[in-house]
Amino acid sequence: MQAPIALNLEAVGQRLEAPEFTYDWKTCATYALGIGAGTDELAYVWEAAPQFHVYPGFAVLPVHGIVMEALARVRADFRTLVHGEQTVRLHKPFSREGTLRSTGGVTAVYDKGKAAVVLIETETRDASGALVAETVWSIFCRGQGGFGGDAGPSQAPVVAKAGATPVLEARFATSPSQALLYRLSGDLNPLHIDPALATKVGFEAPILHGLCSYGFAARALTRHLCGGDPARLRSFSARFSGVVYPGTAVDVVALPTEAEGRFVVEARVGDRLVLSHGVAEIV
Repeated sequence: MQAPIALNLEAVGQRLEAPEFTYDWKTCATYALGIGAGTDELAYVWEAAPQFHVYPGFAVLPVHGIVMEALARVRADFRTLVHGEQTVRLHKPFSREGTLRSTGGVTAVYDKGKAAVVLIETETRDASGALVAETVWSIFCRGQGGFGGDAGPSQAPVVAKAGATPVLEARFATSPSQALLYRLSGDLNPLHIDPALATKVGFEAPILHGLCSYGFAARALTRHLCGGDPARLRSFSARFSGVVYPGTAVDVVALPTEAEGRFVVEARVGDRLVLSHGVAEIV
């Protein structure tokens, strides 16, 4: 059996800069289609819409290269790592076109015993230098823990208000070709398209990108709790708790908390939880 790869802890704190990310309405529309937008969401896919919008989850696109480089520098084992949690914080809406500049890097590595958690944080700014979005990526590196490091902070989960009823209950159908659409936005991992690879690593078929499921949930929040205005969804975080196969339906539920504008969010496929520990902040 091959020995686990030792993480490079010297990568913590190294700042990385992504190449400029220049995009137009087609880039935005491709992302929207990848997370299930349809003919009733023309503001996200039609260049002639009176007011063109961009879904908040778009924030993960310009920083994908930074995340991959950060994982390479910390020597994460790409064969065994899984995406654990994702956070997006929006400071202003994305415009329909422009040039974005992103920086980021590994901010912490936590020792969980048999595994490690690598945190990667990024900032994205527009051409004027204004901060548009921040992201936090939590990557679970199986087999790379046990190096005697800090286990990381312990945080109590955000819970719904006692006796609260859902403010959002929405079902979204994914198409059998959903992963084929989503990968056009830049995540070309063959696990999401190659049947032979998917079955080799234990899945029934190619699975949907976790960030696609995340995008579906963020889209549901934007449509139903933000009145269709993406500027109102200030942050959304969620844990990836299960896989989604293209062609299945995803049920998104949100409940209010004691804090105004904060909601607990989860997504299921049938009885199976696929997104958990979700927290959305809406203004």
